[in-house]
Amino acid sequence: MFVALGLVQTSWAVSVLPFTENFEVSSSSWLNGSSQVPVYSAGGGVGGTGSIFTSGTIDISGFGPIIFRGNNAAGASGGAFVGNWILAGVSEFRAYVWHDGPVALNFYARFDKGAGSAASSNNFLVNPSTWTLLNIPILDSLGTSGQIFQSYGAAGPGGFNTVFSDIKNVQIALGAAQDPSTQAQTYTIGLDSVSIVPEPNTAWLFGLGLLLPLVRWLS
Repeated sequence: MFVALGLVQTSWAVSVLPFTENFEVSSSSWLNGSSQVPVYSAGGGVGGTGSIFTSGTIDISGFGPIIFRGNNAAGASGGAFVGNWILAGVSEFRAYVWHDGPVALNFYARFDKGAGSAASSNNFLVNPSTWTLLNIPILDSLGTSGQIFQSYGAAGPGGFNTVFSDIKNVQIALGAAQDPSTQAQTYTIGLDSVSIVPEPNTAWLFGLGLLLPLVRWLS
């Protein structure tokens, strides 16, 4: 009974876990930084799978430009990334990015609750014309040695729990720290295989929950 209750709570946290958005047939309601529909490619992604592409202009002011938006308001991925990541046991966020710039560019991911509360990851240096994995552990590591996140936005004390208990938007951005030669230049940016991954124990419990009805039916 305890396990079943825990599984019900996890199912409220996010719709499916683990989940990967492979853009198999469309952009899946993801948008670009201007909230327009990006270009869909049926075979341009990791291993020849589907992917989405848009243009991005380097801006070294502020926090850098958002390039892709997986926003709840647009129904991105059917809302698969929306919910309480802490309750669901999300342990990692992963996404592959690509660009055609002449030098390596800095990318980061932003996890947004809305109303100014968000977690921004540290930068990942991505080489040109190579699909590169952004692998971000979902841990409260702001201000610690080897920290994962640059900021929790306006969330203040307890910001990690405030943000990740109510994720509404997932965004991919270009960092403000870039090679000076790229300032104000526009490049093509790609995105593929965006995923959230559960902790091993959570995944085991979820699998057990799927088996329980079958066991009862067989008995």
